[in-house]
Amino acid sequence: MRIKIVLYLLVIVSWAVGASTARATTYYISPAGDDAATGTTATAAWQTLTRVNAARFQPGDRILFQAGATFTGSLWLQSAGSAAAPIVVSSYGRGVATISSGHDFGFYAPDVAGIELRRLRFVGSGRLTNTNSGVIFTTALANVRLRHLVLDSLDVSGYLKAGIILGSSSPSSGYDDVRITNCQAHANGEAGVSSYSYYPQLSHNNWYVSNCRAYDNAGRQDVTTTHTGNGIVLAGIDGAVVERCEAYNNGWLNSNPGGGPVGIWGWLCNNLVIQDCESHHNRSGLAHDGGGFDLDGGCTNSVLQYNYSHDNDGAGYLLAQFDGAPPMHDLTIRYNISENDARRYGQGAIMLWSSGANGGIQRAAIHNNTVYVTPATDNSQAKAFYLSSAGVSGITVRNNIFQTTAGVRQVQVLSTANLQLQGNCYWGGPDTPLSIAWGASAFTSLSSWQGATGQEMIGTRAVGLNQAPNFISPGAGGTLNSTSSKRMQSSWDAYKLQAGSSVIGQGLNLISEFNLWPGLRDFFGSATPPQGVAGNIGAVEASNSTAPLPVGLASFTALRQREAVLLRWTTVWEAANAYFEVQISTDGAVFRRAGTVAGRGTTTALTNYRWLDETLPHPAATLYYRLKQVDLDGKETYSSVVKVAPGAAQPALVLQAWPNPFAEVVNLQIQSPAAGKASITCTDALGRAVLSRTLDVAQGAAVVALSEVSQLPPGVYCLRVQQGSYQTTATITRQ
Repeated sequence: MRIKIVLYLLVIVSWAVGASTARATTYYISPAGDDAATGTTATAAWQTLTRVNAARFQPGDRILFQAGATFTGSLWLQSAGSAAAPIVVSSYGRGVATISSGHDFGFYAPDVAGIELRRLRFVGSGRLTNTNSGVIFTTALANVRLRHLVLDSLDVSGYLKAGIILGSSSPSSGYDDVRITNCQAHANGEAGVSSYSYYPQLSHNNWYVSNCRAYDNAGRQDVTTTHTGNGIVLAGIDGAVVERCEAYNNGWLNSNPGGGPVGIWGWLCNNLVIQDCESHHNRSGLAHDGGGFDLDGGCTNSVLQYNYSHDNDGAGYLLAQFDGAPPMHDLTIRYNISENDARRYGQGAIMLWSSGANGGIQRAAIHNNTVYVTPATDNSQAKAFYLSSAGVSGITVRNNIFQTTAGVRQVQVLSTANLQLQGNCYWGGPDTPLSIAWGASAFTSLSSWQGATGQEMIGTRAVGLNQAPNFISPGAGGTLNSTSSKRMQSSWDAYKLQAGSSVIGQGLNLISEFNLWPGLRDFFGSATPPQGVAGNIGAVEASNSTAPLPVGLASFTALRQREAVLLRWTTVWEAANAYFEVQISTDGAVFRRAGTVAGRGTTTALTNYRWLDETLPHPAATLYYRLKQVDLDGKETYSSVVKVAPGAAQPALVLQAWPNPFAEVVNLQIQSPAAGKASITCTDALGRAVLSRTLDVAQGAAVVALSEVSQLPPGVYCLRVQQGSYQTTATITRQ
């Protein structure tokens, strides 16, 4: 009887959702319309925003403005949709409609969610005459979770405050499942994109910001009590990903003497990942900040990775704990590039500052970054790495390249406790001594610094290099002009390594030496070194980066199975990838074509490939495989070689995961060589277990639905299945 009741309730719920969708209506608004019309067809459209603001809408309704037209006034939405049946506000026809809101807000939706705002332009009268923000979602309600907001393909400019702002002033409420994608926020006063919460609560959950641009947001000269002129700044969120975004030319009018803006950053966030972004030519206005990226007060379990920062007034990558902030701990800065940051006010390309509040900055791993710094433009003393205060603990700085010119310091540390530098490369030029300021002491050689301080030592073993890293063309830079674009490849390609570079193979293995997981890939997409293998120093792991694969190859394995060999490889991104040619060799020197597998063209999604070689030339011989990757324009590049030992078939534990990326549930197909118990462990971007599960598997293939992942915040995760001595992994992404 209980099963029948559950099924009956499901039928009722399904009927209710279907009935709601069936009642959904599309409304049209056109300058040629009539507010007395029904609004339900393009020929019977409404005319004004006043008519729209007076209406009450139902879940699933669509509100469409005529593309190419301009509507004067502000749009105020007071109706709520749902995740299953959202209210959609957008344009119809080719192009986008414009909401010209003059001195007031462009779009305001208080205390509601289940909203999708798409393909619209909001224009204020200008940051000097407007009095509000552009697109606003805000709540002061108690004890509510406002779910499902999608802001896509918006262009917001000309507002006094923020272009796009979302927040809660209630200690018990916030927004969940927020997506801000393909938006531009520019020529505003206080920020491009911003969020806030009831301090110090993490009011919001599960946000995703992607492919957005925030630029020319000037700051405010009339505000002296807080920073203004930010690009993208998130606060009060548990679980957020910011990726493939760009922030530039922000903040030059900031007038807060206590601190300044940053291009892309977060504060009071847990599990915040900022990756594959570019932040450049950001300013400060006064003598603080104006940097590229920042994890600030109260951030925990958060990561800056694969980013490109350059030509900023302040730090390329900043960790800062302000006075009174909640605890700040377990942070990672890895595989980023900083080029000519710290242009003003004596700041550092990678910089830490702490008030010491609530333990200060605790446990931060800064590794495999590439930093290049020339003298500051204001004649202040720039630094490559700068610890400007006490109030830190558990700070490790490893496998980074700190290259400077004209005597710029590689390292300056004001408080020398609780900080360890190991395995870094320091270079100031062939005729320039090392420049290390360590507390009240100065050092001009690596050996003297090691002997006096114990830095660049692991026990009694001296590590670190004072040699030229041999970049391709450092200092190419990027000037800010009308052709500036996100992730300027011609600029960051300059930091690939020449063949024979002194830093190739000289990195400390973070897993073996320190039990520190380095992440999946480097800045350019090459896989990070496995346990026991020495990688490179800096942001590039490829051994010869002059001709890298135009794909991010995260893994490539070969496994003998009876009279066949199974090849599996995973890419984390692909650029103009036509196909892979699988090549085989019996001597590791001469290779021939064995088969082809189509690529995915251009994608930033994780892609898993497999190919079975059933025509082995010598089944009992040692075999070698590699991938020849071919671009759409015919360019060819090669992967590393994998070796398959001779002998009997090697039993395998094989794992496939889909959908990937996922929203709620991940399905696992586990092919096991024998029946028995298996454990599933999921680790986050910092290598920490976030869920585990034990199950019984039968011999052969079985499918398991892993619903627990629905509780994970957005991010990249590694699934590991262990059965006895067999182990296999897969990478999944929640968006």
